[in-house]
Amino acid sequence: EFRAYPSVIKRLLAKPVGYTGQILGQRAVDGSAWGIWYERTGSTTVLDEETLEEKTVPEGFWRFGRLNADGSFSAVASSEAAVMDGMVRLTGVFDARTDEISLYLSRNVNGDPQAFTAKAGTGEFTLGKSFSKDTWQHYLPVSVAEARVWAGAMATEEQLGETVGD
Repeated sequence: EFRAYPSVIKRLLAKPVGYTGQILGQRAVDGSAWGIWYERTGSTTVLDEETLEEKTVPEGFWRFGRLNADGSFSAVASSEAAVMDGMVRLTGVFDARTDEISLYLSRNVNGDPQAFTAKAGTGEFTLGKSFSKDTWQHYLPVSVAEARVWAGAMATEEQLGETVGD
């Protein structure tokens, strides 16, 4: 779970379109073995419900998978735009039976499952950054409220929902 506060939104607006920030992931020799990412795709103007004034907010999408060394993703992307004005629960799932990954927003699968070749993570588990091209980068200025990692199988979507909660 994480929350983007007004100061975070300002920092994300300062990032260029196409910027990718890692929420969490595990390091591999050539970058991240896997991670949950935010990719900025633009900006939009919305009405601030508290002040009734217009404000500019970043637009983007969530991704779960791997950011490859060439900058491309082997990942599933959310079908809904990332929400930046409240708490968000993101869950990435790798199904070893089908070699597919899925992304959940709360209890709902979001985006189409994507074929994925698992890569063993050998390094640090990180929050808010990743290691790429011999340096730490892909910083994401958010507040992470909770992070949980499971190894093992879950039998059904209901079991996943009960374990993760809302």
